[in-house]
Amino acid sequence: MSLRTKSEIERAELETVLASGVFARSPNLAKMLRYIGSKYLGGEESTVKEYNIGVEAFGRPPDFDPKEDSIVRVEAVRLRQKLKQYYENEGADHAVVISLQVGHYIPLFLHRSEAGTSSEGRLLSIDFLRPPANGGSPDSSSAVPQLEMPGQESPMATADSAGTAAKPTPLSRVRGMKWRLVLALVVVAVGIAILAAIRAARIKVRLGPPTATAVPAQLMKASDPAAAAATASAGSVVRIIAGYSLKDYVDQSGETWGPDRYYIGGQEIVEPRVFIARAPDPTLFQTAREGEFSYRIPLKPGTYELRLYFVETEYGPGTPRGGGENSRVFSINLNGKPLLTDFDIYSDAGGTNIEDERVFKDVSPAADGELHLSFVKEISHPILNALDIFPSPPGKMQPIRFVAQKNPYTDTAGHVWKPDRYFMNGSLAISVNQVQGTRDPGLYTEERFGNFSYAIPVAQGRYAVTLHFAETHFGPDSVGGGGAGSRVFDVDCQGVSLLRSFDIFKEAGGDNRAVVRTFHNLNSNAQGKLLISFVSIKNYASLRAIEVIDESP
Repeated sequence: MSLRTKSEIERAELETVLASGVFARSPNLAKMLRYIGSKYLGGEESTVKEYNIGVEAFGRPPDFDPKEDSIVRVEAVRLRQKLKQYYENEGADHAVVISLQVGHYIPLFLHRSEAGTSSEGRLLSIDFLRPPANGGSPDSSSAVPQLEMPGQESPMATADSAGTAAKPTPLSRVRGMKWRLVLALVVVAVGIAILAAIRAARIKVRLGPPTATAVPAQLMKASDPAAAAATASAGSVVRIIAGYSLKDYVDQSGETWGPDRYYIGGQEIVEPRVFIARAPDPTLFQTAREGEFSYRIPLKPGTYELRLYFVETEYGPGTPRGGGENSRVFSINLNGKPLLTDFDIYSDAGGTNIEDERVFKDVSPAADGELHLSFVKEISHPILNALDIFPSPPGKMQPIRFVAQKNPYTDTAGHVWKPDRYFMNGSLAISVNQVQGTRDPGLYTEERFGNFSYAIPVAQGRYAVTLHFAETHFGPDSVGGGGAGSRVFDVDCQGVSLLRSFDIFKEAGGDNRAVVRTFHNLNSNAQGKLLISFVSIKNYASLRAIEVIDESP
């Protein structure tokens, strides 16, 4: 076969795939495949870079930053999966297979005559070594294709019971294969010996529909009565980042979150790196567990508060899958009883890429000393980003305290105020002047200003909300000058007015003075949130800190 003829066949295969119904329904994937395929066939492999794909294929602006916008990496995962599905179905008998290696954007065109066929005449299945667990890009030796006959051992190398790799198949048996596959024969003998370790350590990305998995080792240990007792005695706080497999993570508040454990079923996924509104810490939403799965968490006897963390990144306007409300619906059971039914993250949070946190009080382990959580599919697969369990008084939720600052603050009473969270819109600013009339001027060193809102997750019940203000910009002793009437705004909760035409300077009797307002008997909305809105009338609204106390009887 001449080089020109081969090129023509490859180009024809590219056009056939792009014209298929699979890619006609996935315009983003079609754009990416056409771009990288055309560059490769045109001899311009060196230009196939993440930045170029983002700008030239997806229309991102010239200041596109792949570190901030993950569209290329996310679409590459989806494209790899879509190509695999295509060649397992519609393209099963094609003479050429287009494949995309993990960690690379240059496509690979594999010819049936060179790759070999099975006894049934079907192209041998193709798999690729995954990137290392630390997220680094695979080198040439860790990204070569591995050909396997379905139901048989690899023809390239096998391992004996001691884990020693056998000799690779002689090169004479693969005469005529592309140089990439010849290179594969040389390196796979070594690569396959370490494949199990690589796969055990890596962070998995979504490569196919979620499937049930075996009980992991950490769950089997925790489910053993002796191990469960040891785990429970070590402490009563459990914080888990779902789908996360690295070392413990310390969040912005100084709290430690552990990797995923105690689960059965589902699969780990990596979420696209996008801005998540209202998120207390973005790291909690970079991985997830998806599918039908459950958790069995060992706990000491007692009463606990449970927090479940979600974000919808797949469905909604502007996402690759489209849709929105009713695209993903599932139920959650606690110890065999319904906890959430017909749960729709998109609807609950109010959109895509918005943190959704649900809180439950009076939670206790079952008779076997474990807390049982099960996630059941209704429409599309359930998903969970993180969960948090800690002791709480019966009938009460632990107080919520946070400051409009980037760092936590401990007040004179020993209460810890967490960094700013649950907000939408507005900006942070540091105050120059020290605020008077308070034992804790540290609560007022920064402010959130603008037109903004907070969606504070709480359990069903009644709550007292305390808002802290100080006017440090307007007034005779401040940089903005003016005084009464310079800043006026409204504050609402669930659409009910808390403060009308509120003027901090006027209420305080001057600038740089603390103003505290408390509101009682506030109920959460249907989504389990206290939605507090700050609406500007003259100049921007301003806030220093929020405290929420459970007042339920």
